[in-house]
Amino acid sequence: MRPEPSGFVESAGDGCHICLDVARRKSSDWLLGSEAIDLDEYSDDIEFPDVAIDCEESESEPRISATNAQRGRDAESVRVAYVTVYDVQCVGRGGKVLKQGVTIDSRGTRSTVTTFVVLVPPRAMAHLCRLRLDGRDVREVRIDSDVRPWSMHPTPNDTHSRSVAFPLRGERFLCTQSEGGELTHFFSGNLHAVDFRCDEGTPVLAAGDGVVVDVRDSNTLTGIAVSNLFEWNSIVLRLDDADDSVSTRNAGAACSSTSNATDEKSVKYDVRGGDLFVEYVHIRAKSARVRKGDRVTRGQVICESGSVGFSPEPHLHFTAFRSSDDAAHTVRVLFQRNDGGELYLPRAGLAYNETVGECS
Repeated sequence: MRPEPSGFVESAGDGCHICLDVARRKSSDWLLGSEAIDLDEYSDDIEFPDVAIDCEESESEPRISATNAQRGRDAESVRVAYVTVYDVQCVGRGGKVLKQGVTIDSRGTRSTVTTFVVLVPPRAMAHLCRLRLDGRDVREVRIDSDVRPWSMHPTPNDTHSRSVAFPLRGERFLCTQSEGGELTHFFSGNLHAVDFRCDEGTPVLAAGDGVVVDVRDSNTLTGIAVSNLFEWNSIVLRLDDADDSVSTRNAGAACSSTSNATDEKSVKYDVRGGDLFVEYVHIRAKSARVRKGDRVTRGQVICESGSVGFSPEPHLHFTAFRSSDDAAHTVRVLFQRNDGGELYLPRAGLAYNETVGECS
C-alpha cells in the first residue's frame, strides 16, 4: 500500500464529503460550484446566513450553500464549515447521489445523514448540494452546521524531542488519517493528530510513563453529525520528562521510511523538548481503567477503544500537546517500536502495530 496524498483514507468517512479548495473544486467531484459575493453591493450591517437554502430554481430540489461574508482576503478570513443534513438524500454535481452515513445520539436515536466539510474563502459562497425532498416541506428538513474561522497552526513543523510508544495492542492497525488529514486534521487543534482503525474494545496503551490528568468516558453518541464534534470520550496523560530520543536527523529518516517522495520534501522538523501531554479520543464508554492522578507505565492498558463523538467508524484518535489548555496547538510526536528500534511518523493508508513501524 502507498500513503494517501490527502492524509485521509476515504473509506473511513462514509457519508462525509470534503472540499478544501472550493475555488477550484479541487479533489471534489460532488460540489455544485461556488460564486463570489460582491460585498460592495450590500450595506455594512447586513447579515448573511452561514448556511442558506435556495428554492428559487427548484422547490422540489432546493440548493443548500455555505457562505463566508468576511471582507478580508487573507487566510485568517477563511471559514471552515461542517454541515449535516438529516434523513434527506443529497444530490451533487452532475446529478450524483451522495453517499449517506449514520449518526446515533445520546438517547440511542439513529439517523441517516450526509455531512459536508468545506473551507470557504472570504467573499464567497459554496454550493454544496440539492436536497431531494420527494414531496416533503423544506422547512421540515433538519440541518445542523458549525461555521467558524479556520485556525491555521502557527508552528506546523513543531516536533517534540520525546518519542512515544504505539497506543494499541494487536496485529496491525490501518492509519486512516494522518497529520494534516482532510477530514478533521487540517486546523491547529488537530493538525498533528493520527487516527487508527480498530475494533471497539481494542486495548489502548499508555504511550509512556506518566500521570493521568483527565478522564471522560460517560458519552455514548456516535457518527458523523456535526454536533458530535463537541462531545466525546477521552483520556489525557502527562508524560514524564525523559532523555531526548528525537533529533532533526532521525526525524527526517522517520519520515522518509514511511512516505513518498513528495512527503519527504514537504515535511520539515523543528525539534525541541518541554512538557508533553497525549490524548486518546473516542474511547469506549465506561472503559477507563485509570482515574485522574493515577500513575501509568509505558504499555499499560488504560481503556478500550470505541467510536464516541464525531466518528464515522470505530477508531482511536491520538494526538499530543505541549499544554493541557483547551486551546493548545498540537505538536508532532514520532512513534517508536517497543524494542526501542526505529522511529516513524504514521501515514494514512499504511498499517502499524507495537513491533513494526510499517506493515504496508
